[in-house]
Amino acid sequence: MSGGRSDEDTVNLKIQFNKDGVQTLFRIKRSTKLQKLMAAFCKNRSLDPKSVEFTFDSVRLEKNKTPEQLGMEDGDLIDALVSGDGA
Repeated sequence: MSGGRSDEDTVNLKIQFNKDGVQTLFRIKRSTKLQKLMAAFCKNRSLDPKSVEFTFDSVRLEKNKTPEQLGMEDGDLIDALVSGDGA
């Protein structure tokens, strides 16, 4: 109950890992670059960031973009695709 503004400034995004289908929920500011989200996911899953490709609506995500720039909304799903061993 922090006044609603924080809800407008943040977005809840899910990342689905292609190796096991597990979805992880992240809450970030709409103005935060996706690089921060990608790094957090890779650290959480002990993955080499260079081996993971993130896509949204079948389009590869650029790490310097923000959810706001891409028109992302609460509950949107990002796919994390790992090639090879991914470690």
